[in-house]
Amino acid sequence: MAAESKGPTVIAIAVTFAAWTFIILCLRLFSRVFVTQRMGYDDYLIVCACLTSWAFSAVTVVSVRNGLGSHFNDVDPSKLETYAMVVWISSICYLATLGFIKSSVCLFYTRLGDRLLTRLSLGMLGVIIAQASSFVLVAAFQCRPIEKAWKSTLPGTCVAINVFYLANAALNILTDVMTYSLPLRVIYKLQVPVKQKVALVFILSIGLFACVSSIIRITYIPAMLSDPDTTWVIAEAMYWSVIEINIGIFASSIPSFKAIASRYLPRLIGEYSRGKGYSGWSSSGDVKKFSGFSKVPEHNIGLDSMDPRQPEGDNMMGTQIEYGGAHSQERIIPDGRIYAHTEIETNVEVSRELPRRSQSRSP
Repeated sequence: MAAESKGPTVIAIAVTFAAWTFIILCLRLFSRVFVTQRMGYDDYLIVCACLTSWAFSAVTVVSVRNGLGSHFNDVDPSKLETYAMVVWISSICYLATLGFIKSSVCLFYTRLGDRLLTRLSLGMLGVIIAQASSFVLVAAFQCRPIEKAWKSTLPGTCVAINVFYLANAALNILTDVMTYSLPLRVIYKLQVPVKQKVALVFILSIGLFACVSSIIRITYIPAMLSDPDTTWVIAEAMYWSVIEINIGIFASSIPSFKAIASRYLPRLIGEYSRGKGYSGWSSSGDVKKFSGFSKVPEHNIGLDSMDPRQPEGDNMMGTQIEYGGAHSQERIIPDGRIYAHTEIETNVEVSRELPRRSQSRSP
């Protein structure tokens, strides 16, 4: 009869979320590199977060191969040292990933243009850097010598690891709440439709779900630190750690997806992008000219003004034509009128043969 194990569940969660995060990172980089063509420090930090997150998932799988999720009495004693070393590495990766994610979120806030939010975010960034650095260093050098962290028989001393794990879990929850609630004031003051405010709050709530995951995880820590069946009780804490960091990466990447949607799926989000956004094209030969659309009210044009047989007059006010640019903004409303601002690019090639033909046909 096979021994009872939670290992397969832990592996499934770790691998699934690693693959999901890979997709999220690819979409974010595509948005920044090819759509907006601008990378920020917050993007580089998320790349670092993904790398440490994948390392955490990898060592989690290795720890399962060495006993994690199985009852302690069912684990091969020769694997316990490797198991302890892998768990030590996983704690470093986990704490580093949390630091990268929250630092990225704070730097993203500084790009929103609100002066107070920028100052608060920079202050929070300093707190997070200090917290993450100290936690990673304590986790890495928790014992003297370092090897004692996974070789319990070595002479030496270690920090009170139980107190450390509980303290860093509580402080991580506190900084999660502080980080994801920073822009609430800015969202409240935004002069945007209620639907957009709801969408922004939804994005923040996903970030707070990472905080909820951390709260769920902390409930397993006391048993993990006190139960003699250590390899069994640690399973839930490990896969909730995987969920927490990957949800955090997803939440911090959501704003970058809007650029992709604006360009390729504008109707899905109910808007037209300008310049580089969605557009239809008209072709002449192999030449295609693009024009972006944006829901921005400009001048009022009655539908009768679109009749080409009518002369130019007051009813043509609101149509602006400029050579050298190709932009159009329009919004259709139920009363049958179009609010539009149009800038049209025209390229005219004058044939030199035309005057000659005209002269040859003249009497």
